[in-house]
Amino acid sequence: MNINAWAAKGPPFDYDPGPLSADDVEIAVETCGLCHSDVSVMNNEWGISIYPVIPGHEVIGKIVALGANAKVSRSASESGVGWGSASCMHCEQCLGGEGNLCAQNVPTIVGHHDGFADRVRAQWPWAVPIPDALKPADAGPLMCGGVTVFTPLRVFQVRPTDPLASSVSAVSVTSPSNSPMPGDAR
Repeated sequence: MNINAWAAKGPPFDYDPGPLSADDVEIAVETCGLCHSDVSVMNNEWGISIYPVIPGHEVIGKIVALGANAKVSRSASESGVGWGSASCMHCEQCLGGEGNLCAQNVPTIVGHHDGFADRVRAQWPWAVPIPDALKPADAGPLMCGGVTVFTPLRVFQVRPTDPLASSVSAVSVTSPSNSPMPGDAR
């Protein structure tokens, strides 16, 4: 089955993702945010982009397929995928819950097609369950900016009464299967 996607610097296209890997899940994308990292990769500002780039690493959707070794349930209402989509799962960082620091961490939008598509794939631990009370469009930015803000609060043990300031900005868009992007002539 082909996946329909929007490529940066090119027309919408579809691609064959191949067989689902044993440790992966496939998510039907409901909504996906856009942050400045997506724009940087779209424009190759970091010199690491591999075209066609399918941006979007604030993905929210429903798990529709499980690899043979995936340890999650399709019954979860929504799942999200952020900046990381896979890691080795056996190094000290992965086993300690810090897979984002794994030397083999796979960034979602670099060399991997992501959320501006009708489906996306990720290794099962990177598909984070989203609480039912959280609207999908509100949950997407938490997969990037929310984690960016939360991590230092946790690391530095910031208490609710500690003074702090933060600014997070994100745009949420619907998936190609739901509605056209601005400027799309479909």
